[in-house]
Amino acid sequence: MHIVCERFTTSKLREFEDLSSISTYGFRGEALASISHVAHVTITTRTQDSKCAYKACYSDGKLIPLNPRAQAEPKPCAGNQGTLIVIEDLFYNVTTRRKALKSPSEEYSKIADVMSKYAVHNAGVAFTLKKVILLKRMVRCVLYT
Repeated sequence: MHIVCERFTTSKLREFEDLSSISTYGFRGEALASISHVAHVTITTRTQDSKCAYKACYSDGKLIPLNPRAQAEPKPCAGNQGTLIVIEDLFYNVTTRRKALKSPSEEYSKIADVMSKYAVHNAGVAFTLKKVILLKRMVRCVLYT
């Protein structure tokens, strides 16, 4: 988990033809790195054989402490098998782009539309989308798969 948001570290693409054989819904390495530069990213993951999950936070492609007095290390925690990626405060550091966003309800509707299309065409995959609104601003949109 230390390098998951660094550029190209989780990429499964080696050449152009690899695009036609992608079979997962996971983030590409380039996407996680890019997102971590414009939002707060938290990843919680647990493998099938692990006794607990691990949680880590990222900023600017680097692992950061979960709280100011902690070390920048993934921390053991409770969690279900699988991976949860939480993206918060999108464009918090790019004010021009943030101003271009519509209302929280409109942005959520766009995300829900895309997720619905994935869900309809993939009956064997479970999707959950949650919205958290604080002070009339969407601060968290969480996708579980």
